[in-house]
Amino acid sequence: MVKVSVLMATKNGDKTLAAAIESIRRQSFTNFELIICNDYSTDGTASICASVAQQDDRIRVLTNIGQPGLASALNQGLTQCKGAYIARMDDDDRAHPDRLVQQVAALNRQEQVAIVGTSIRLFDDQGVYGRREVKPIPTTRDIWRGQLFAHPSVMFRRAIYDQLGGYSTAAKHLRIEDYDFWCRCYAAGFVGLNLTGTYLDYREDQAAFRKRDNWRRLRLVRCMAHWRPAMHIPWFYGVFQVIELLKCVVPQRLIRHYHRFIYRISG
Repeated sequence: MVKVSVLMATKNGDKTLAAAIESIRRQSFTNFELIICNDYSTDGTASICASVAQQDDRIRVLTNIGQPGLASALNQGLTQCKGAYIARMDDDDRAHPDRLVQQVAALNRQEQVAIVGTSIRLFDDQGVYGRREVKPIPTTRDIWRGQLFAHPSVMFRRAIYDQLGGYSTAAKHLRIEDYDFWCRCYAAGFVGLNLTGTYLDYREDQAAFRKRDNWRRLRLVRCMAHWRPAMHIPWFYGVFQVIELLKCVVPQRLIRHYHRFIYRISG
């Protein structure tokens, strides 16, 4: 029986997809399947998927038949995952060779842990420019504040999907699906940890920053308000919602430069 299902959704990813897939194929842990859901791509993505599936019988390719979007494609993939553990992967990132073996070992060791993430290296078309360390043991308050797991770095127990289902496809959660998902997990009593090692190269380029527009921030603040009672967050933590709103008046390029500066220094 397969131990790990690696779940990837892709949309028009023909420039980066092959490298992402190859990084999974080269894992030192080999008892996995890779589920790729093609989300209405109009470029060469379908051809790449078909080619790699012919080369490696651990790879299965699906076509999104639901509404377009990342959450819908991931949910379709989740229905096909057979593994006891589910690992996320994005079509423009690169997993380090020991990523899966380290995460499987962590989940095998600690039955009370349901989610295992990792620290990440940040890169763009010019190469790696920094490193983002994540909290070793995120608390419920950390998750609510947005100090999340690096989404494409995580592996979680299938029990989460069996109990909670997949990602929200509601318009109010567009581009904050991961925030809503982790809040649901912690509100339901699931907890996680982050490995101190770095096991994923995460693409953080100009296109990624453009997705973090003010509409996304407003949706995030509304979602924070929704989850605050359910997660028993103190009222004075509302200051973090105000901080998110204040970001709406800061030019996006300044946020990007600040982000690159602090992570380049720490990396």
